Formats: sequence, C-alpha cells, structure tokens
Amino acid sequence: MRRGGIVVFAALACASPAAARPPEALACALQAAPQGLDTRVADVIVSHDFAQGRAVLDDLRVVTDRCAADQFLNARQRDAYFSYVLGRMGRDVIDARLAAAGVSSALIDRTLDIGPGNANNPADKVTQGDLRMVADAMAHAGKDPKAITPDGWALIAAWIVATANMFDGLRDID
Repeated sequence: MRRGGIVVFAALACASPAAARPPEALACALQAAPQGLDTRVADVIVSHDFAQGRAVLDDLRVVTDRCAADQFLNARQRDAYFSYVLGRMGRDVIDARLAAAGVSSALIDRTLDIGPGNANNPADKVTQGDLRMVADAMAHAGKDPKAITPDGWALIAAWIVATANMFDGLRDID
C-alpha cells in the first residue's frame, strides 16, 4: 500500500510535476472545506471502508468540484484534484494522530521514500512488505514495533494510503 500550511504547499508544488499549479490553487478545497470534513476524511481512510464513508467522500467531492470549476479543470484533472485533496486532508489529520501514538510520520516517509521530495511510487506499486519495512526502521531507531497498538498500525497504513492518494493526484493534475 505504498503510495500544514502554505509553506508545505509551496514545497509540495516545487517537488512535484504539478509545480505549474500555484499552491493557492491546490489549497482551495482545503480552505473551503467545512469544519470537521478533514477529520471525517481521515476516519474514512483509517477505516478502509470507503463504501461506508461514501457520504463523506460525496461531501469532499462537492468541495473539490467547486474549486476545480473555479480553476477550469477538466474531468481527469478534477479526479486528480479530488485524489490530491483526499490524501492531503487525510495526511494532515493522521499526522497528528500518529504523533499522539508516538509514531514518526517522517520515519515512515524516509523508510518508504514517500512524502514531499521523495519518489512517491504510484499507489498500485505499494506492497504488503511496507509495514514490515516500517517495523524494521522503527526497531533500528530504537522504538519497539511490538509496542505499537493495532490502532497505531492502522494509522501507519492510513498514512501510506493517504500519501499515495495525495501524490498520485499531484502527478495527474496537470
């Protein structure tokens, strides 16, 4: 399953093929989203139950479509923008949850070569071995992977999925 603020948007824009799209354009849906949508999006990603989360995804689609229309994005670009925002919203919330669980999102990014400035393989290139690689990296960093709860591992998997969605969307938006 491989896969903030304006400064992060600028870094993401510069580190991706979507560098031609201004950070403000990428931020549109994040800024226009109703309060709490980001948390609901993260909950859907963590649950892996996208059918149950359909109402949340529909709410997200409304917000992203409004911004996409303002930016004159075609249908393919709208889908890519939706994927980007889905992943970005998820990452923002899941990052805080990982920190609360004592897990470094930066360690996950470095280990799997994902996140800003990294390779970010497309989501279809993700393997089951990713969690094992993260566990090995945690052990090497002095954190016992056995101390991570099942909920913590679900957050790690969700982080990987959200990252893949975000960077797949960035790659495909332009």
